[in-house]
Amino acid sequence: MSISRRRALTLASLFVASPLLDTESRAEPAASVPGAASFDMATFSATSGGDADAAFAKALAAAAKAAADASKAGPVHIVLNLEKNASYRIKRPLAFRQFHGFELNGNGAQLINTTRSGTLTISGCNRLTVRDLTIDYDPLPFTQGTITAFDKQAVDITVKVDPGYPDDAALLATFTDGFFKVMDRHNRALKTGARDFLSPAHATRISDGLIKVHLRWSANDRFPSQLPIAAGDVVTIANSGAHAIAIDSSFATSLIDLKLLASPGMGIIENGGEGSMMLQKVSVVPGPRPKGATADRLISTNSDGSHFTAVAHGPTMEDCSFANTSDDAVNVHGFYYYVVAKPAPRRFLLSPKWDIGLAAGDDIESCDHATFRSLGRGKVAQLTKRHAPELKAKIAQLWKNRSPTTQPDLIYDVVLQQDLPLKVGDAVTSLTHIGSGATVLRCSFHACGRVLMKAPNAVVENCQFTFSTGVALQAGSDIGFWSESGFADNLVFRNNRFSHCVNGANELTSGSGTLGAIYVGMVPPEGAKGFQDNFQNRRVIIEGNHIDDSYIYAIFVSNADGAKIAGNVIGQTFLRGNAFGAGELFHIKPDSAIFVGRARNIEISNNVVAHGRIATTAVAIDPSCDKRTVHQASNRLT
Repeated sequence: MSISRRRALTLASLFVASPLLDTESRAEPAASVPGAASFDMATFSATSGGDADAAFAKALAAAAKAAADASKAGPVHIVLNLEKNASYRIKRPLAFRQFHGFELNGNGAQLINTTRSGTLTISGCNRLTVRDLTIDYDPLPFTQGTITAFDKQAVDITVKVDPGYPDDAALLATFTDGFFKVMDRHNRALKTGARDFLSPAHATRISDGLIKVHLRWSANDRFPSQLPIAAGDVVTIANSGAHAIAIDSSFATSLIDLKLLASPGMGIIENGGEGSMMLQKVSVVPGPRPKGATADRLISTNSDGSHFTAVAHGPTMEDCSFANTSDDAVNVHGFYYYVVAKPAPRRFLLSPKWDIGLAAGDDIESCDHATFRSLGRGKVAQLTKRHAPELKAKIAQLWKNRSPTTQPDLIYDVVLQQDLPLKVGDAVTSLTHIGSGATVLRCSFHACGRVLMKAPNAVVENCQFTFSTGVALQAGSDIGFWSESGFADNLVFRNNRFSHCVNGANELTSGSGTLGAIYVGMVPPEGAKGFQDNFQNRRVIIEGNHIDDSYIYAIFVSNADGAKIAGNVIGQTFLRGNAFGAGELFHIKPDSAIFVGRARNIEISNNVVAHGRIATTAVAIDPSCDKRTVHQASNRLT
């Protein structure tokens, strides 16, 4: 595989910064490793009376003991070989804690989770590998079916469950939030013009295979771009729960030739630690029809396909497939920490959303609460944590109209090496724990939510996106609802292909700011209007992409300083023949395939754009841009 000079430098920097990395690729099995030990699952299955949970408990205990014994003499490589093509029905997750150099070789085996709980938990591990394994759930953690009736308000929806799909009381009891989606069986995707999601409040079983779902708001409380629901519409119903594969505080985890066919929550989540996760030939896709079913599954994961939170180094994903994730396919980000008070120069009291992602020694960047521009960078000299119930009211105010903090009275008491002009409500984010270097190569995404790259030094190349629910590929800060950092910095989106993306209704509303199949910008807090007064997305390259049949703009870039948009080939945009409310947040009326707002030092060249009912020009530049530094050349409308 050839790699760009930039990617080579990025990889080199990871090796320099991370002396624990081997010189060999961690995607390859270790050949002859001193202290290596191998265990066969068949040995433990034979003494466990058919109880897969008991067999795995014995196997992992033996592997842990062997690793502990061997590590006294130096590094050790432990392999647990599952039985070839075996099927293991488990009730408890396989837990790997403090395993170093361990490999779970699936040998084509399948883990069937029978309790809708997590399946693999990996904590505090170094260079752990899982390969050639399939994970599925029975019973499934979601259901699907056809609308047979609904009340006048379209709040109580009666659904005939597809044969073979669950309607048990335990599952219905979980439907207190999550996703109720109208689907297209032919495309195995969201129905074009459907609301991106509706949310159930509860569900009850009327009779065998017939359920009633009560929604949190009307399915027909519509905006102009949303189509009404109707009897005969196909729906999926899911609520986020336990994550199938959960990793925390680990380094260089590898998932290779792994198939994940369902998950009660996110498919793969990594929280904190060094990161540097490798995913090669990982499939997060709907599994086969369940027993007795006559229709294909329409969901793979009940929430995100993969999610990487506050890791030092982002994942490398190669030749992976994602389909029908209920929410985002990939999300790589850090967090914002909001200033509660400034007791002294260099000292700040910060409120975290989660207790993760900021530590002494971290490099940080600040963010002004009004313009969201940087107020400077620095380094954390000291960080202590304490609970401050007397500050709960002030903390709550900072999180108003945002996804609320999970730590309502936790304070990070931070001393910086040098002072920054931060006020109450301003924010900082770690540049050390933000998923730097995330790379996605030759992957496919069908009927998923977004691929979100909020990490610096990110690359997405040679990927394919089809029927993405909303924005297909997005970068830039969300200091709005989710408080996920950061802005794009040294970003490459190159040679990707897009077809029929942004087919949901939500992006075409008047309040939406995310307006492209490829979108680089920011999500400000609720109530903010227009382009925000900053140029925080830096050094962005969007080139060589093919974007066909987009339901919105093909490319939308804002709040950028230094961007190159070149050599992209764009077919029809605004495929429904109407822009509906899109652009109203920025007081713009769409008439182009490429749009740039509030930006400077921009090159837009050699892009080919199809003429359409909305797109009557190739490129539009907003008046908020520094037009002296925006250069256009050889962009063609065909």
